Amino acid sequence: MSRGLTEVVRLTSTSTGTTVVDNGTPGPGIGDQIIITANLFRNGARYGTEGAVCTRVAADSTLCSGTFSLPRGQVSWQHLKTTPIGTPPSDFDIAITGGTGAYATVRGYAHIARIADSGGALALYLLH
Repeated sequence: MSRGLTEVVRLTSTSTGTTVVDNGTPGPGIGDQIIITANLFRNGARYGTEGAVCTRVAADSTLCSGTFSLPRGQVSWQHLKTTPIGTPPSDFDIAITGGTGAYATVRGYAHIARIADSGGALALYLLH
């Protein structure tokens, strides 16, 4: 792709694991982490994996960072989201912060249209 063009990658995900690490007093609290892994699919075919770590930074906020590992390279992302404890976020954007391989100079965002414990749907809007 030539520089300045946007590539749209529409994906679905299927969770392969979610682990909660209680880093403080028993029960949900600041400092607790959620570790998420998922398989990614494009047009129904396996397309990559995702790994993410979210840390609770306030009673109702998490700071998350993760990576989509795709066939042509990796795409890293980050977001700060206000979400009540125990409720997966839905319909929000995350910042694309960089990448490797074909995505070495990428910026942009991803729109998360639907997310649940079992997986979700997302679209990457990648500016090369």
